[in-house]
Amino acid sequence: MWLVFTLISMVMWALVNVIDSLIVRNYEKNPFVLMWCQSFFSIFILILFPLLTDIHTTPWMYPLLLVGCISFIGDLWFFRIINVIDISVTNAAWAILSLLLSVVGFLLFQESWTALQSLGAILIIAGAFMLSFFNHSGNLRRTVLYLTSLALLYLPFYVVEKAALESGLTVTNVFFWILLARELLAFSIPLSIPSIRSKCFLALRSRWSFSLFNAAAITCFFLAEFLGAWAYSTGYLSLVSIVSNMKPVVVISLAWLLTRFSPNFAPRELLTAQSVHIKLLSFSILFVGLALLVVE
Repeated sequence: MWLVFTLISMVMWALVNVIDSLIVRNYEKNPFVLMWCQSFFSIFILILFPLLTDIHTTPWMYPLLLVGCISFIGDLWFFRIINVIDISVTNAAWAILSLLLSVVGFLLFQESWTALQSLGAILIIAGAFMLSFFNHSGNLRRTVLYLTSLALLYLPFYVVEKAALESGLTVTNVFFWILLARELLAFSIPLSIPSIRSKCFLALRSRWSFSLFNAAAITCFFLAEFLGAWAYSTGYLSLVSIVSNMKPVVVISLAWLLTRFSPNFAPRELLTAQSVHIKLLSFSILFVGLALLVVE
């Protein structure tokens, strides 16, 4: 079941990426303002959790709260990056992250692969990098630094999440404590800065479509996080992170559809003929890698 959970979570994350990119391109570029507007919806959802499920304190609560705070910084950095880099290029950060998580999986969780699974992992990572960089026309050195730092910021999130799940903590408790810290910071910090606070209220009242896109992003975000936690609870840390590199396929497909049929709401994405050819080749490599990865 880990593969099903991972694939659905990956699709939800792709939707989050595309929606966030079109919001940054068409509505608001300030990361603090964007995170506050989205936390407006996510805190409401988190309030319902203790009413619907058993949420309790645990020794893992403080490490989970800490990585939630770190992920808040990662989210700010992500919004900054997608303002200057194509949304598909940012997916190389998750390829870097999957490499780091694979190392952690071997060292901390005694995970092992077959030779075919190792080959599949290499193909998926290679396809993700090809997809992200071969059609990139910006400053490659800066891009690599941006994406590597983004991967490092999210690394503690997944390691602590996996360790907490391995200890027997329920998915809902892990999910709740991590997101509580992230969303409280996202909501409170912008309100504490007068210049940003005024922009937050103005942005929320600007256009109904802006609020609608933020609500859609948060809905997909919660589904992605929750299903991702289920995947990590039933599958290997390394394998789940590697399969998530299939996300560029969905991201670029959605970007193309929006560019083709609704250009006013399209995300930032390069879709020249050369770029499309490279992406098709990358897709083929990714799919072959995924097929090998699931062979027992």
